[in-house]
Amino acid sequence: MREVYVVSSARTGLAKAGKNSWFANLRADDMSALVMNEAIRRAGLENNKEQIDDVVWGGTALMKDMGANIGRYANIMAGLPYSVAGCTVDRFCSSGLQSIAFAIAAINMGWGEIMLAGGVQHMTHIPMGFMAEPNPRLVEFADPKMSSMGYTAEVVARKYGVSREKQDQMAVESHAKAHKATVDGLFKDEILPIEVDAPTKDGGTEKLVVDKDQGIRPQTTMESLAKLQPVFMQDELATVTAGNSSQTNDAAACVLLASKEKCQELGLKPLMKLVSYAAIGCNPAEMGIGPTLAVPLALKRAGMEVKDIQLWEINEAFASQAVYCTEFLGIRNHELLNPKGSGISLGHPLGCTGARIATTIMHEMPYYGVKYAVESMCIGHGQGAAAVWEWVG
Repeated sequence: MREVYVVSSARTGLAKAGKNSWFANLRADDMSALVMNEAIRRAGLENNKEQIDDVVWGGTALMKDMGANIGRYANIMAGLPYSVAGCTVDRFCSSGLQSIAFAIAAINMGWGEIMLAGGVQHMTHIPMGFMAEPNPRLVEFADPKMSSMGYTAEVVARKYGVSREKQDQMAVESHAKAHKATVDGLFKDEILPIEVDAPTKDGGTEKLVVDKDQGIRPQTTMESLAKLQPVFMQDELATVTAGNSSQTNDAAACVLLASKEKCQELGLKPLMKLVSYAAIGCNPAEMGIGPTLAVPLALKRAGMEVKDIQLWEINEAFASQAVYCTEFLGIRNHELLNPKGSGISLGHPLGCTGARIATTIMHEMPYYGVKYAVESMCIGHGQGAAAVWEWVG
């Protein structure tokens, strides 16, 4: 196999979806174009854009400003030469990571030398479930409620005995870690500051430079979370609340990938490489367990074990599934498990999340002095994805 490296990466801040989103007045394709150009700038390729072969872009709910092959539209909006192709990939929550994996595979096959990959989601413009029309025949094959991610989170909590206390504790930890990382400036190098017209409470707008994540709540405590009522089920066993679930968000993230040969030719500095990748399916009604299947498979393909990994980024789609998955893998108390927060505190902008995590890992690995990291996430409708990353910078 050819050596393929991540050379640069960039992400936006994660805006909290809704009428008060900092990115309410920024289109998904414009947001994508901004991070594409920033990844190019950080790699030092502003004057060599014609060297880019393809753009592989992740997203889901592909309509409105997310639609019509945003991977192509956004690269045109980024001012790339028309010769640079572009496509869009939808593997729901792992679309951003899947796009990176596809681009690396293409370079491995010799079908390109430099590619941009990543993803975007604008959940203010296209709310989760908007205009979705599941086939009524799905009930013949799976639990008809499986399209509700919150419902599946309750299924996991009940089947695997994840208590409300454990879920709320993970949420408290997530916000505390994300807040500390923000205060300590640990996100500064990965986030591209963007000036926007942000909504104001009086219905107007104001100029705002977005250089951080909007949804972090440092005041979160076990006591404040205990006051929240379950959202998806309301019986005496219900445990999943808005406080121990991921946020919906607007964000984009991009990595620039290059072959070893092209790095040598253009003087690009390799930073990290993908050792292995895995995507696998599971029962859609308990989609949150995906990482328990994907991580072992990715590690097996890498010829590695859990003990070989020093840094873990397991997306917190819901605390119920994240608690179960990390306990299953034996890493719940790992020192470097989601060290700067995850989906509950930072947010989960579906099609962007996999690329956001890869970007975060690229900045975390040298900071914490680790060689190997794993990112993984559950995927709506019953899948899991995982990647093993190696620092080579």
